[in-house]
Amino acid sequence: MPRLAQPLGSEDAQEPVTILGNLVKASIVRALRQTPNVTMGPLSETLALPPTTLQPYLRELEAANIVIADPPMTEPRQRTPVRYRVNDEAVTDLYLRLGQAIGEI
Repeated sequence: MPRLAQPLGSEDAQEPVTILGNLVKASIVRALRQTPNVTMGPLSETLALPPTTLQPYLRELEAANIVIADPPMTEPRQRTPVRYRVNDEAVTDLYLRLGQAIGEI
């Protein structure tokens, strides 16, 4: 039995589903679209999730270029409050690719 079932024609949906196919990640994107340039504390309060839960998801979204952090994770952050915002262009691209993959667009 295959470890991962991948139907014919689903290749274009794989990346969007992987990146955004999680309620926590989708909620982070939604919250950051509503309130851009927010730091971890307010984001944590908005989502009612502890920073220790959010941090790995934010890093993953930042690595996928869906979330933009200032300063970025590639720079030292020595006690500098990190501000997060959505890369709207990248999210729109994922949304359109998923829509095409499921025949919506």
